[in-house]
Amino acid sequence: MYISSLAIVGAFFTALAASQELTKPPVQDNLDNLKQGLVNNLKVTQSTREKFRAGWMPKVCKDIANNEKRNPSDFQIWKVKYNDCPEPWIMCYHRNSPSPLDALINTFGRLPVHTRDFVRHVVSIPSDGAFAYNLDGTVVFFGTTLNSLPVHLHEAAHSLDLENAYPLKPLSSSPKWLQAYDKDSAVPDPYSQSNQVENVAQNTVVATFDRN
Repeated sequence: MYISSLAIVGAFFTALAASQELTKPPVQDNLDNLKQGLVNNLKVTQSTREKFRAGWMPKVCKDIANNEKRNPSDFQIWKVKYNDCPEPWIMCYHRNSPSPLDALINTFGRLPVHTRDFVRHVVSIPSDGAFAYNLDGTVVFFGTTLNSLPVHLHEAAHSLDLENAYPLKPLSSSPKWLQAYDKDSAVPDPYSQSNQVENVAQNTVVATFDRN
């Protein structure tokens, strides 16, 4: 009962953090000026890959494919192992994705390993639009976002925030984070104003740029 109560309270504050728009002004219009610096300083981690036999697919990937009105049989399922981690990642790559599998593997492989570590699976889906989301630790890229290092960092940052990477769980609704926000005068960009969950994710992109 105690654990269930904590889960309910935690879910409540996470939902609260995700629903309240922020009023502090943005420092700049977007984070596009960080892209090249991130690419220059976050090197590609070497990797190996193994394709799973036809018909095998993680349930979460199948559920995402069905929810997005995609045929699960159009996905290739790959086990990708990076040289800096003993455990592999599963990548569910739609055969009509706009960029080759190498682009997805290499862009994801630029993430610092302890950031990458909190992502469960990676999914690539073709789309006329360019957007992404994080579903319980699985990151889904649409269109050309599979090539965007800032988008990879942003979505992985949601895993860090919401999948217990920090002692304060989740960070975005923790008193320490909110106190730090209260002391600040601005947020990174307009998307950071959406709510504290997006603010944490955008600040993670900025922090990764600053530290590398």
